[in-house]
Amino acid sequence: MKRTTFARVISASVAVAALSVLLIRAAFSHHSFTAEFVADKTATLKGTITQVWFKNPHVRYLIAIENEAGEAETWDARGSPVVWLARKGWTKDTIKVGDSVEMYGFLGRDGNKMLSIMTITLADGTVLIDKVPE
Repeated sequence: MKRTTFARVISASVAVAALSVLLIRAAFSHHSFTAEFVADKTATLKGTITQVWFKNPHVRYLIAIENEAGEAETWDARGSPVVWLARKGWTKDTIKVGDSVEMYGFLGRDGNKMLSIMTITLADGTVLIDKVPE
């Protein structure tokens, strides 16, 4: 085998290995909607934003609420990817830590304190639509 052919085989092998690692990582880092949420159960949460992740694969907000028993809870509210929300005019500063909001969306599966965001109503009454409500 010539040296240049050997170098090509090694380069191709390294490229295939790197691509495999990236694909495996992507497969484990993203879950389907039905794996995490229930499509026929919705809720409205009113509370205060405690953390903001305006990055992919999905925008996320942690929201502190008071449940029906008067106890404090933190919910993980998940939105669409950044590019989808940016097309609708959202930025990383649209919703900030400390903002009081009302969120409406699909509940997490198995009682998980998660919400797949459909709409968010800001304190000034502005309604942000992530996914179109049914």
